Order: sequence, then structure tokens, then C-alpha cells
Amino acid sequence: MTREELARETARRTGLTMKEVQIVLMTLLDVISETICRGNTVFLRGFGCFSTRMGRKRRVRDPRDDGVMEIPPRHRPVFRPYPALRDAVQDSLASKVRVAFFCIGSPDAASVSVVGDFNSWNIGDAPMQRLPDGSWFAELIMPSGRTIHYCFSVDGERKPDSGCRSNSNGISIRQV
Repeated sequence: MTREELARETARRTGLTMKEVQIVLMTLLDVISETICRGNTVFLRGFGCFSTRMGRKRRVRDPRDDGVMEIPPRHRPVFRPYPALRDAVQDSLASKVRVAFFCIGSPDAASVSVVGDFNSWNIGDAPMQRLPDGSWFAELIMPSGRTIHYCFSVDGERKPDSGCRSNSNGISIRQV
């Protein structure tokens, strides 16, 4: 996405004119540049931070005479995304996998659901189905390559998954 495309999309979402958005965008980029050029850091909560880092000196081959030359250390701009942004990118671009959940030992429960960090611990988001043997089953599609923290909500009471390792708080942990 180019700067102009970014401005156009921002104008569309906010109702501001393209000219107003371009002025704000240019000013924002200037402020970030000036701040990190002074050696300070710009923190954008929930997004990431812009800062500088000192590189190290390097030895490289000199193409003129096949000798070796040293490149002195340089200050480099750095962007470090916060976990929310890293997770959002991973969730949107990662391949998806089917993850099966089985809750055994609650045959008399009226309702069971899977709750976890993947659904903001929302009880109604992933209900499970009762199987004929009295166990409960759910299959969810999730992005691969992440560790999930979850438990079962059995009639509103949280219980760990007996088939996976759990932490001291009774939260089950699984790699998907």
C-alpha cells in the first residue's frame, strides 16, 4: 500500500477530505522521524514502537581490490510490533487447521463450551455437542503455529482439559 492509497482509505473511513488526511499523515510521519532522529522512542500502544538501534561494525570484501574493508557501526531505525499486532498478522496470514476438543467426564452437564484466548473467553462463542457416550465434542478452525490457552465451561464452571497439560490456574495449554 502506498502513502496515497493509505490516505485514500483513511479518508474513506473517516469522512475527512484527502487533503486533510494527507496533511495529518505527512505531519505524523515527520513527527515520528524527528523523534527517532533525536534518539527518542515513539510508543503507539497496541501497535508497536519506533526507535533506533546501533548496528555493529562489519567486515566485508572490498570489490575494488579483493581485500577486506570495515564498515563502521551505524544507527538504524527499528520498528518493534507489539504482541497484538504480531498475533493479528499471524492469525490473518497463517494457514488454518481444524482443532478437535473433547470434554470427558461431564455426562450430566446441560451445556459445555470451549473458552480461551482465541475467543476472548466468551462462553457462547464455541459450544460443544454432546456425543452418545456422554462426552462433549467441538471442532474449531484456528490459525496454525500458535499456542492457545483454554478450558471448558461446564454449566458456567471452568474446568481444564484432562487430555492436555494445564498451568496452576487450571488453564490448558496446547500448540496448534
